[in-house]
Amino acid sequence: MPDNHSSGELEDFARGLVPSADRVWPLAEQYIEGIPQEDRRFKPGKISKANLYAWLASREQPQRMGAAIGAGDLDADAQLGQQFAEWLSELFGECLLSRTSPMHIRTLTR
Repeated sequence: MPDNHSSGELEDFARGLVPSADRVWPLAEQYIEGIPQEDRRFKPGKISKANLYAWLASREQPQRMGAAIGAGDLDADAQLGQQFAEWLSELFGECLLSRTSPMHIRTLTR
């Protein structure tokens, strides 16, 4: 994962950017959980991906993760997003951080 500590896929990381008070996230999880096993078209290890994309589909403008960050649906300013930005800054320096800051990303995607 991008935090270089946790296991999982990018969608697991993006889950940490879903606003904590979001009332739709549990409904997206319930929707995916409610799909009978025999009708699921995703692999058992891909539940996080299915949950995230079900949640993204509920947004005003359904879109992919990167665009959802730019639109503010995923909160790049959340603690996990800040930790990731700090790690990028340590790895690549301030030049990259200024180009990948949440405000810069939002500006580029609008």
